[in-house]
Amino acid sequence: MPLNKGQSTLIQRVQNRDLCTFCGACASLCPYFRSWEGRLVKLDTCDLETGRCFLNCPRTGLDLDALYGAVFGGKHVPVEMGPCLEVVMARGTDPRFKGQVQTGGAVTALLSSALEGGAIQAAVLTARGEDLLPQGRIARSAGEVLDCAGSSYVAGPALEAFNAANGSGETLGVVGLPCQIQALAKMRLNREFDPDKKIDRLGLTVGLFCTWALDYQSFSGFFRSRFSDRKILGLDISPPPQRLLSVTTPQSREEIPLDEIREFIRPGCKVCLDMTSELADISVGTVEGRPGWNTLAVRTERGRAGLEMAQSRGALETRPLPPESLAHLKEASLLKKSRGLAALRERAETKDCYLDLDSKMGRAIIEAVEGVEA
Repeated sequence: MPLNKGQSTLIQRVQNRDLCTFCGACASLCPYFRSWEGRLVKLDTCDLETGRCFLNCPRTGLDLDALYGAVFGGKHVPVEMGPCLEVVMARGTDPRFKGQVQTGGAVTALLSSALEGGAIQAAVLTARGEDLLPQGRIARSAGEVLDCAGSSYVAGPALEAFNAANGSGETLGVVGLPCQIQALAKMRLNREFDPDKKIDRLGLTVGLFCTWALDYQSFSGFFRSRFSDRKILGLDISPPPQRLLSVTTPQSREEIPLDEIREFIRPGCKVCLDMTSELADISVGTVEGRPGWNTLAVRTERGRAGLEMAQSRGALETRPLPPESLAHLKEASLLKKSRGLAALRERAETKDCYLDLDSKMGRAIIEAVEGVEA
């Protein structure tokens, strides 16, 4: 039986300790939690001693052995970046999306193909709203998927939209950051506590590579001071060694060194060990040194089916990922694990940790990152 507490314990153990990732797993699930202006708001006090808000939160406890077992069965879990059936380069080829998607457009191609091919009936996405405020959105067409294309690098509560998507019986796809994919895995593991069994309607999870997300409240003030009178057309982060946030407006393209925005990273991101959304069906990132291409890590048979559907519909092309790129990706993933463990130790929280570091997976991670420079 998993540890399950209520609202007060969630606030004490997660929000008050700056561990909240603003994933949205508790919002609109509990009637007393809502997102507002980039933060989680408690509308009223809940006196329940147990609740799904606590149970589904990715920062109240991750039993890594149980979660990986629920998603992948008894398969071996490589510690570097999780299970992979294959890792390839990919880019979208649908002319409808030309010039409107981020990087290679693989996420748009995957979700649009899944919708049009009938694998899912709706997709839970994150839309970059006005003033960079991200919100969860439900897309039911390729055009609506395209409306959500592009990154804001600001934490957004996409799972609030997943929780609110009830009553329709639709099969859902979800695009999320590692913490959001972890929350969905917890929902799957603990489905007995869900009277609606909504998690059974989850048809495809597309996880995004992520090193950190920014806090909207603090970052938006900084951003408005520099771009208050200009519309933002796009944001992109260049790969190492440049490390720049590129901001595209109708008038110009400006670059901000990442060192200037690191202070706005959410504290809860600093203790995260998952860079590549290891619990997703298929994970998507960029290929360093290959502009216009995504890296796709296919993890489950459901993920493979999603990739094959996009390929068969002519929406996505793939190429082998160079071995040196895969080696670098694994190295970067291990570095994030090392940094996360270092942050936990700095906070003196390894003994009272949201991760079960005494699990088989936890011990393997600790052993793998020994000697890795954080």
